[in-house]
Amino acid sequence: MDFQLHDTAEQIAFRKEVRAWLEANIPKEFEDSVPTDMLNCTEEQFLWARDFERKLGVAGWFAPTMPKEYGGGGLSLDQSIVLAEEIGAHNLPATGNVGYRLFSHAMLAWGSEEQKRRFLTPILRGEVCVWQLFTEPEAGSDLASLKTRAVEDGDDFVINGNKIFVGEKFHTDYFYALAVTDPTAPRHNNMGAFLIPANLPGITIDRLDLIAGGGKRAVFFEDTRVPREYLIGGKTQGWWVANSTLEVEHGGGGRAVPRNHTIDALIAYAKQTIRRGQPLIRDPLMQRRIVDAYINAHIGRLLNMRNFWMRENGIQGGHEGSQASLHGKTSSPELARAVRETLGPWALIDDPELAPARGEFEHQQRSSILTSPGGTPNIQKLIMARRIGMSRTPLEQQGSRDVKPPQTTKTDS
Repeated sequence: MDFQLHDTAEQIAFRKEVRAWLEANIPKEFEDSVPTDMLNCTEEQFLWARDFERKLGVAGWFAPTMPKEYGGGGLSLDQSIVLAEEIGAHNLPATGNVGYRLFSHAMLAWGSEEQKRRFLTPILRGEVCVWQLFTEPEAGSDLASLKTRAVEDGDDFVINGNKIFVGEKFHTDYFYALAVTDPTAPRHNNMGAFLIPANLPGITIDRLDLIAGGGKRAVFFEDTRVPREYLIGGKTQGWWVANSTLEVEHGGGGRAVPRNHTIDALIAYAKQTIRRGQPLIRDPLMQRRIVDAYINAHIGRLLNMRNFWMRENGIQGGHEGSQASLHGKTSSPELARAVRETLGPWALIDDPELAPARGEFEHQQRSSILTSPGGTPNIQKLIMARRIGMSRTPLEQQGSRDVKPPQTTKTDS
């Protein structure tokens, strides 16, 4: 079975250009290091990664398909696939920056021209970092149950409330947050969306130590005064601003998925490890387990590539985003189980000298339990059911997309 997408002549030439640039800008130390996403990333690595994002921005490669006029690269879908594959082939530190991946879509759809020039351009150039602050102690899957309030006071909004399981373990420049702006209005028509500078008075950030690592945060707003210029969309249009983001986070935006490093490491381990006088890779049970994981990973890759292609060609999606998201949320724990069944207790060792694959497997075991961000598996199933018409009412068949937003302009108060 051939899962390979074959390059065009233009992609081949661009791939050579990208590889040469990456070779000149990525230190050799990252090639053979322990996985360095937010589970293991040090502050030094984080700062390097932030600088690397800025370099990508200068080249037009941080937000490759976004409009050039706002700081994006204006590149083709084919070029963006090459970039994702080549950058993803390197074991680089992560920053937790969702400015381009999530927030930029909301800003493009709902921001004023002035806001796009002021806020979107540095985001698409990788110059600033953004955290998404949606989840609250009583509002996760049911995001419309927000308790954080934003009360108008002259030209400002005074925000009080608490966000939890958000952000990452280092620091950021902005928060993309939702807050109730009209408590008397119906659900979905009662909130606003804000891009909040992280250094405003009245903001407290606490660390959360989780089993999976990653250093999520709790963020508290206490009489935090946010100028009106940071309101995105109308005062009560926050739900629709957020949905511009959630559609992407649920998988509707798609992405070019690089090779799965854990599966590559698992294949190498099975080839090198001798049990009962022969390599593990020759055991029929092991072969089936590894092949199943390999196929599963490429199914997810193809689902995301399809959604990526749909978005870039302006094709309205329905259930496809949550379908890809659900596959990712279920396949990661399945891969973790395959790794445990193959390695036994060695899968849980992170000692830099004793751990197989430099800790790749232990890292994947922890990250595999993170299935809630962006909507739990059950939420994805519910969205899919509604999008294909399995619902009690016609209104629910398209989720909230058929509910009309409040009749205000993007710059209303």
